[in-house]
Amino acid sequence: MSLGLRQLKYFVAIADAGSLSRAAATLNVAQSALSHHLAEMEANLGVSLLERRARGVALTQAGQRFYEHARAILTALDKAEIDIRTIASSASGPITVGLCQTAVEVISLDLMSEAISGCPNVRLTLIEGLSPVLFEFLAAGQLDFAVVYNPPTDARFRAVPVLEEELFLVGSHEVIGRETTPVPLAQIPQGQIIGLSPIKETSAILQSPHLRAMIAPHANLELGSLNALVKALGAGLGGAILARATVRPHLESGIIHARRIIDPVLTRRLWILSLMDRPDTRAVREIGAILHKVLREAVAAGHWPARMIEG
Repeated sequence: MSLGLRQLKYFVAIADAGSLSRAAATLNVAQSALSHHLAEMEANLGVSLLERRARGVALTQAGQRFYEHARAILTALDKAEIDIRTIASSASGPITVGLCQTAVEVISLDLMSEAISGCPNVRLTLIEGLSPVLFEFLAAGQLDFAVVYNPPTDARFRAVPVLEEELFLVGSHEVIGRETTPVPLAQIPQGQIIGLSPIKETSAILQSPHLRAMIAPHANLELGSLNALVKALGAGLGGAILARATVRPHLESGIIHARRIIDPVLTRRLWILSLMDRPDTRAVREIGAILHKVLREAVAAGHWPARMIEG
């Protein structure tokens, strides 16, 4: 027996609700019917999708992967229906874009303005998050695009490199010195770099394990909030390795300052990710074009100090 859309909808509802009883109430179907469909799915797939617990259910490893596929299929179906219904008119429907913190800082306003003027019938949702979180949202079908760093190698993702930027030592004069001259990587203040994890490779700003090993991270702080990081830097609680675009307003105000890192020069790339099997709707194409446009313009205007690498 093959899986049907009803079973996918039931499974997603159970996973989202965390229990069969709550899912049954949400769907207005009998709990026994949900149990029957769940048993059929597990038998058909040959794996356990849910772990039964005293207060509900939890996804198994196989269940988590199946949930991501199911969410992506259902979301794609909804978008395909909207696209076909509006094929003769302008782009319309919901589009969700996940932005890393630097992208929020530099391009979010331009992206919103361009989308409103260029695609007035599209309902744009922007989600801010660290790159690893956005990877998870994209895999689960909750995003149409993710603007991120350090993308994983994943056959489900279409990954387009967009720009490359240098990284700087950033902090107060007390922590990184008053000089504006470049600082060799070997002279980075040890034990004072905030937010640099040698373990969480997808969240570390440096992809190279060798380079990360050369820097002792802060003994007490690791922050996933850009606002908190800027406050910590301004208060002299430590330094950070960041791109200038990430903290440009704070550099211009003099709250913190930056020194170029050399020996070696450190760079990172920004990528635009989407799902390979996502329907190529008119709304997706037009918002994707706007996304590339505002990035190019931000680089050209100097708002994002970087070089474009897209074709």
